[in-house]
Amino acid sequence: MIFKSKKKKIEEAKKMAEKVEREQIKKALKVSQIQMPKKERFIPYTKEYRTLLEELKQEPKTLYEKACMVAEKIFPIHPDRNTAIKIEDSLKAGYINATPKGAFSLAFITTLITLVGAIIFIVLGGGLVFGIFGLTMVFVLFWYLYNYPHTKAKSVGIQMSGDSVLAILYMVIYMRQSPNLEGAIKFASQNLEGPLSWDLKKLLWDIETGKYSSADHALTDYVFKWKEKNKEFAEALNLLRGSAVEPSRRIALYEETIEVILNGTRERARHYAAGLRMPMTLIYALGILLPVMGLVLFPIILIFIADVVKPSFVFFGYDILLPITIFFIVSHILSSKPPTFSPPDISRAKGVPPMGKFRIGNKSIPVLPISFIVALPFIFLGILGLTNPNVYFSVNFSILIIIGIAFSVAAYAFLDSYQKMRVRNDIEKIEDEFSVALFQLGNVISGGSPIEVAIDKTRENLKETKIAEMFEIISLNMKKFGCTFEQALFDKKIGAIWYFPSKLIYSIMQTIIQSARKSVKTAAGSMVVISRYLKGVHDVKEEIDELLGETTASMRFLAMILAPLISGITLTLAVVILQILTRLGAAMETITQASSASAAQTLFLIPWAMGGTLPITPPLFQIIVGIYMVETGVLLSIFLNGVKYGEDPVGVRYNIWTILLFGVVIYIISWVVTYTMFGGAIQSLLEPVGL
Repeated sequence: MIFKSKKKKIEEAKKMAEKVEREQIKKALKVSQIQMPKKERFIPYTKEYRTLLEELKQEPKTLYEKACMVAEKIFPIHPDRNTAIKIEDSLKAGYINATPKGAFSLAFITTLITLVGAIIFIVLGGGLVFGIFGLTMVFVLFWYLYNYPHTKAKSVGIQMSGDSVLAILYMVIYMRQSPNLEGAIKFASQNLEGPLSWDLKKLLWDIETGKYSSADHALTDYVFKWKEKNKEFAEALNLLRGSAVEPSRRIALYEETIEVILNGTRERARHYAAGLRMPMTLIYALGILLPVMGLVLFPIILIFIADVVKPSFVFFGYDILLPITIFFIVSHILSSKPPTFSPPDISRAKGVPPMGKFRIGNKSIPVLPISFIVALPFIFLGILGLTNPNVYFSVNFSILIIIGIAFSVAAYAFLDSYQKMRVRNDIEKIEDEFSVALFQLGNVISGGSPIEVAIDKTRENLKETKIAEMFEIISLNMKKFGCTFEQALFDKKIGAIWYFPSKLIYSIMQTIIQSARKSVKTAAGSMVVISRYLKGVHDVKEEIDELLGETTASMRFLAMILAPLISGITLTLAVVILQILTRLGAAMETITQASSASAAQTLFLIPWAMGGTLPITPPLFQIIVGIYMVETGVLLSIFLNGVKYGEDPVGVRYNIWTILLFGVVIYIISWVVTYTMFGGAIQSLLEPVGL
């Protein structure tokens, strides 16, 4: 378990503290030994910039970056000057390690290869429909690859905006202790993760190298960069600049800065939630309603064009073309998402496996092979039963194939997200409790209680909360092992902060320690003020969740219940109609042969009635419907999570496995119940008339 129980945490803290105490005694015994200082290697860059270089990718890592590098080497194409400038700006903004020449070459070469493939496919008789689609996809592919840097830059910008509230909070907290803009930027960059942290570190580097004469000058340019993207963030930064030169209004400006960024975030979320009604209707109509109507009508259409329609057409239209269209619509809607809040950072949590792996003990196990193993038994059994002469049983066997696919995707999503999601939920919980704990601790200290007594009182007041465990470990370190408040919190081996991997708590407690160095009273005042800021952030976050709650609840209902329910009912209708048409075709063939009908009389019946068979069978039709149901669940999971958090792989995977498992159960129940109700009745109606 990544988050240990309270008892285990206390026991581990005791053992670690005793070990540290023994090590300190050993060091004291060796204090008389003299050691020559080691020669240190000269490094020409500052620590901040070296950290930035380590965090930023120094060589191509993503598939797109590697593809750009290969394309540039094989067939380099130089874009015109204006295009090159546009692509380069997007590459820099998206933190993509590629050149404009590489990006343009990749788009051109991939399009050329796809175009040649589409032409060859048409020439070899692949069919006009597929050929037209192939040619269309050539231009879609070029548009996608050409605009990928811009799309990625936009996505990174949304991610950075999501961290803007925390950035302002960190800067205000720092400036209350030390009104220094450069220090505030540094403090925020150190305690943030991802693109905004890189951006602020780059700003610091530009100040150090002399590109800007001061932090105020640097922020002037930086504000201009954000003016169109996130005007609340830009305005808040301007207010912080003003606080550095207006000491008399400093405290009021800090309060106003927090209000500006929170109110702006709240307003953007409100407008975005109101604007989601039309996109939701579009996704529902295009993703559920119209496809279902088409699937219900499809067996009827087979009567007239049975010789033209092939199962591959239906599979291609419903399981490839339609999901791609919905994916682009969902991506477009999410690209306009305003900045709200990013999910909690779990990078400090010990034992969290990387993406694509889960942890058993101390080992990280790849998820992908296990997901394939989960699918194999279901798919194998399903294939064996497809030829069963009984339609009901053959359809049930084909459903096993869909269960295998759904369980495989769900297993991958579950194993890749469950442990990470537990850590994230725990971090969210302790961060929500932290503002109350900080306020109570500050009040008790302000009342004149020593820090040790204040910690114990706060712990008692916060019983049955997760944050109380942190205060218990702090108290243990201070009382039993004689640590200072700072050591009890931040000691590398026994510090309480390492049991609670929240970067927000870590950074705020650092600020509290800095205040405590001035005086305990100053630290108490800082605790009360910071707790008020945190409560404001929490209230706005809750309000945004409430604003988006109606949308997310509707989408979750659509994905988990409505879509699989309708798919199951559609399957029943289609199977029943296909059974009727198959029997009717066989009967009409017999009648036609017995009556020796003329060619003119049988013209309407050809080719369906004369052959007695349809080009698509009920099991195959079920596989097409089932795959589309699984794809719809995945796409709606992406949309559902994106509305709340934006780009969040862990959250997407968590939604996928919950929605798919529930959706498959609803789909199976819907099929079994509706076919049991109507299938048998229709069979009994057909038998008396010889069908």
